[in-house]
Amino acid sequence: MEEKKDIKKILNSFPKRLDLNKLRISKLLKKLGNPHENLPPVIHVAGTNGKGSTIAFIKAGLESRGDKVHVFTSPHLIEITERILIAGDKIKKKYFNLLIEKCIVANNGNDLSFFELLTAVAFLAFAQNKADWTILEVGLGGRLDSTNVINNPVMSIITPISMDHQEFLGTNIEKIALEKCGIIKNNSNLIISKQHKSALNIIKKISEKSNCKTSIYETDFKAKKINNSFIFYSKRKKIILPLPLLAGSHQIENAAVSIEALIKLKCRKKNLIDALMKVNWPGRLQKIIAGTFSSKDFGTNGELFIDGGHNVAASVSLSKWMKNLDDCELYLIIGMMNNKDLEGFLKPIKPFINKLFAIGIPFQENSYDPNEIVRKSKILGINSQVGENLENILKLLISEKKNKSKKILITGSLYLVGYFLEKNG
Repeated sequence: MEEKKDIKKILNSFPKRLDLNKLRISKLLKKLGNPHENLPPVIHVAGTNGKGSTIAFIKAGLESRGDKVHVFTSPHLIEITERILIAGDKIKKKYFNLLIEKCIVANNGNDLSFFELLTAVAFLAFAQNKADWTILEVGLGGRLDSTNVINNPVMSIITPISMDHQEFLGTNIEKIALEKCGIIKNNSNLIISKQHKSALNIIKKISEKSNCKTSIYETDFKAKKINNSFIFYSKRKKIILPLPLLAGSHQIENAAVSIEALIKLKCRKKNLIDALMKVNWPGRLQKIIAGTFSSKDFGTNGELFIDGGHNVAASVSLSKWMKNLDDCELYLIIGMMNNKDLEGFLKPIKPFINKLFAIGIPFQENSYDPNEIVRKSKILGINSQVGENLENILKLLISEKKNKSKKILITGSLYLVGYFLEKNG
């Protein structure tokens, strides 16, 4: 691969989606010397919502005691190298390109998806560099995901399961849960987040058959917010902790799962507190305080937020946050991929929206037409209009004089959130 070649063009030659199986990645990894068999102890995380936040909490807690942590997550917001952290630091571009070249040469023109290629790169990087832990986020599903070539994780976590990617995983919660449960290994440690009853029943049955040591939210541990702190309860102890730095009441549940994991990994209370207070996970109810556009631009008590939520469960979490906002006017700027449930996303939050602006997601051919977003929004009774582009909508909202404070939320897609962050400087 010549240095002058554009890495983005090279990566774009690999399809975003192929049929789900582990054959392609297994063949490639074998040619590369099976690097996935030489990783630091693995924590494997599957689920529909909360995976990234849970991983971020665990990473912060482990790093608090001086541990080095490899992390593989998806998608990225601005740069693709965000997906691969080597001992806590983003992989260097030159090293990333070198590993991409090695994987492409080894693959020898065989079918391979974009995510499978990146998984192979991550495994190579992690095997070649020292760390105390490896945290892997499942890309899609679990059973047939390319990260699921790992045979003996030290811990598996299943975050809340909801409807998403039905075209690959199934058309009901039970089928999707079965796919997510594919990461469960015999005699392993398993932590289960708060779940729909039907999903929890399936997870429990499979974990019992696999002879897992399980910790289940609301059965073995739970959390309760009290004023400006929350209490973590388990069968063994009760710990008073500060509220997590990440916004939204749902983050207390994500934090509780992470605290349970960190306790099992022998972390002390100081590490648990650091996990909550030093966590960093951009694009999830993130308040924008600097850049071309920031909260201060929107008047007294004005605030600008971004959130990459794009399914019904994410919308329910957003609705809880919106319900607790001070008296204000809430403006939604939304762009969404056209394989998502737009109506399902809008229904939980529609009572709180003063006005919705619909836009297409730049550089994403499969994003919803803004006119279609407006049509469906108006059917739901939401005051809506098509926006020319993100910058013009924000300028319009800055110029409008209102008696109430303004809250602006950019949401519907991590691609849209990433585009904003890149342009906002």
